[in-house]
Amino acid sequence: MSSVGKSSLLSLLQGREITKETNPTVGLEIEDSILNGKKVNIWDFGGQERFRFMWEDFLRGAGLTVFVCDSTEDNITKTKEIYNKFSRYMNTKIIAIANKQDLPSALSAKKVQKKLGIQTYGMSAIRADLRDRIREILEYEIETE
Repeated sequence: MSSVGKSSLLSLLQGREITKETNPTVGLEIEDSILNGKKVNIWDFGGQERFRFMWEDFLRGAGLTVFVCDSTEDNITKTKEIYNKFSRYMNTKIIAIANKQDLPSALSAKKVQKKLGIQTYGMSAIRADLRDRIREILEYEIETE
């Protein structure tokens, strides 16, 4: 699940400038944000295989887990495999973000949801005009957990 836009989504949420440059997250980055008027920690896991050993421990304490995929058939399959492997460790609400909806090859969020079997929202992390939308999604999902 590397290069799907997790860090770009976090930048979008945090109000930072969105760039098309990709720099893979190494390990884990933790940031604070305010959602529903409360301070929350957002964990951005490196998606490379070599970092997955630590996911199990971190996922156990999460309030909301957000799987991010790039809306391509291949990546959705990989995301589903990861979901199947780790979902048993999660005692949390789980949703997905079907990112990169601006690309012509992207499957719709509805199709991604059908394949993953979890609530899925479409997004394009490089579109600053969707900043409020990602905030609304996360606040809604946190509120209804």
